[in-house]
Amino acid sequence: FLGTAHQNYYGKTAEKNMFILSVVKSDEHYRAILWAKTGLQRIYLPVNLQKTRSPQSICQEFGDINVVRAPREIKEAEIQRDLLYIEEQEGAINFKFGVLYRKKGQSTDNEILCNNDITPSFEKFLNLIGEKVALKGFNEYRGGLDVKGDTTGTHTYRTVMEGKHIMFHVANMLPFSKDNPQQVERKRHIGNDIVNIVFQEEDDEFDPTCFLSQMSHIYASVTYKTEQDAYLLRVFNEEAVPPYGPEISGEYTDHDHFRRVLLVKLMNGEKAVYETPQFVARRERTIDQLLREIYKRYVRCDEQGELDHHLRPFADLTDRIIETTPRIGRKKRFKKAARFTEKGQDLKFQKIISGHAPTSKNCTSLSLQRKLAHFSNWRCDRVLGDIPQKIHCADFWDTFVVMGSDNGLSLINTLTADVTEIYDSLFVPKQILVVEEKSIAIVRAEKGKNKTGCIYTFDLSALTMKSQCTKNIGRKKTKQEKIQATKGCSLVCC
Repeated sequence: FLGTAHQNYYGKTAEKNMFILSVVKSDEHYRAILWAKTGLQRIYLPVNLQKTRSPQSICQEFGDINVVRAPREIKEAEIQRDLLYIEEQEGAINFKFGVLYRKKGQSTDNEILCNNDITPSFEKFLNLIGEKVALKGFNEYRGGLDVKGDTTGTHTYRTVMEGKHIMFHVANMLPFSKDNPQQVERKRHIGNDIVNIVFQEEDDEFDPTCFLSQMSHIYASVTYKTEQDAYLLRVFNEEAVPPYGPEISGEYTDHDHFRRVLLVKLMNGEKAVYETPQFVARRERTIDQLLREIYKRYVRCDEQGELDHHLRPFADLTDRIIETTPRIGRKKRFKKAARFTEKGQDLKFQKIISGHAPTSKNCTSLSLQRKLAHFSNWRCDRVLGDIPQKIHCADFWDTFVVMGSDNGLSLINTLTADVTEIYDSLFVPKQILVVEEKSIAIVRAEKGKNKTGCIYTFDLSALTMKSQCTKNIGRKKTKQEKIQATKGCSLVCC
């Protein structure tokens, strides 16, 4: 839903429980999400050309919700941030697993947490399941570890599986205290992990009840057999955890296959834990509180505490603005819809670059999926910060960023961070498209009081030459670069 035009509605059930309904409509179907204390439900409904559905009728399609009054719309774009936060309460978007090293004969959590050695076999296992990274300055999913002051260690291991980021809390790499036999700092992370991996080099019987934690529900015992160069896997979980796959076969000589089985098993296990009564009750309390906060923040009420009846009722989501809106109000409605969509796109992009969104799952192209799998650990680098003027658009070209702002058209060298203004503020670009295979940059700019648009095309090599000039170029000279007879046209590059 993020980044697309959709509508959100708020209502109460007959039992006075809060809910939110999000709806997207295309020409052929409705897609809807019902946000309630019991969790999120999704539905796909065909469009009836003879009759337009109402929010109340869509709610009834979910079956287990009794709506006594028609839901009312919440039009503020900020609600998308709140709904995104509620969605994260549903379960694991990314994962954090504890990893412990157990010596033969150790039978208490204090003994295991006091281990500091990373043996060659243990290091080999860690390098198999993840990659070693420095914590300081790490800008992806951190799993609760400190990435600024090294207070939770200097390095750790992490990986990406099925588009999900996994951070490993390796006990031996967390801060150690000689004066604290209980190792509270290590226990603070390991004890709050739902899933823990216990690695041992000898096939010694492991008893998971030695760990006293209310949060940890699953323990995976991994034994490395040196002679066979194989891994033995056993998984223990609390009785309340429902069954989950995949099935495990004991010993694994294929290390890559073992890695995949282990990580998928643990990811599915953590998701299964969220369905236990303990976590379901906790999640329901959290979501109910969040829904009530949304009610207070966005829904205007009258003296009787009922929903404001001045809110816009449900309309056909094909957005027939020209047919339903007076000419005076069309531009305002278009701008508001654009701001709503831009807010969703911004939230979506923030989640992607922070490593909190499964980007590999958002593409349908097989070739693109392969590229994303290859660059699954990509991260963004800050090229230039603290830009004083408002940025309207930008695009990449070789080692440059072509940027349009209130100051005009500029070139940013990503290697040196140098900024060169090419055209002055009388030329305000609103859209830039760099077509490298054609060696051109297409710029849409606004001019005049009525902000009428013109399309300009520039030779990329010419932009470089202009960037070497001591003076930037005024709007009059840009007319020489303009595509002839393009007023009011739509330019399509094939």
